[in-house]
Amino acid sequence: MFHLQRIIKKLFFKYMFFIYSFAFAQDANKNNNFNDEYLYNFESISEFTVYGKHPLDFAPKSIEANVLSVLNGSSSNRRQFIENVLLENAGFRRTGNVRFRSTDATEKSLSVLHEITHLLSLGIIPRKPFFEIEYGRLPRGAFYPFQAIIDSSELNNISPVVIAIMEIEYMLQIEFSDGYLIKNWNANYYTEENINKFERLIMELPEFPENIQLFRERYLKIELPKIKRALERHNNPSENYLRAIENLNDIFIKN
Repeated sequence: MFHLQRIIKKLFFKYMFFIYSFAFAQDANKNNNFNDEYLYNFESISEFTVYGKHPLDFAPKSIEANVLSVLNGSSSNRRQFIENVLLENAGFRRTGNVRFRSTDATEKSLSVLHEITHLLSLGIIPRKPFFEIEYGRLPRGAFYPFQAIIDSSELNNISPVVIAIMEIEYMLQIEFSDGYLIKNWNANYYTEENINKFERLIMELPEFPENIQLFRERYLKIELPKIKRALERHNNPSENYLRAIENLNDIFIKN
């Protein structure tokens, strides 16, 4: 009799568990808690099912898709995007070390007056800017951090993954000068710590979908080794490298 009670009790709990599981599944489906749009992969581990998010897939005409298209293009297009779309549209000069803002009506009027007096004084009295005023100029060899730039950008509300790619590209184009270490310009950024940060940001990118994977591969296989080689050449320079760097230094000093 006792054995029969144990069997009945065991069957009862199994039945209740089945009913609970079925009810939970129906409720979850009703409330879209496990919407198929957001489930791409699952596998059973022991008796648990692991769910993951659907691979990132941006609409063809979305801001994210346009940004990724440009940043996966030619080196010159990527550079122009960082300098113009990211930096200048956020109120920073293309060099990444100067902020600017638009002048107001009063400042424009003063600019016109200064222009007149400049002409009458044969150039003795300096001009004043008409459209924009620069401020917050950093010392040579320093750049504004990416976070300060993205906070001032209209792109600050797009996908975090795309923002992460923009940060990597900003470091590449501005801080690392696309793999060129230039004395008195970006030498302070060619450190093991900064290079490790660059690599860490790359490794944090998801491995899917394919367009994001292309970024990972390019950054890891092309850009990161290029930066490391530049640091190695700087630490162990050849005569040809020294002459090339002198020419680059002359260009940046003039700018």
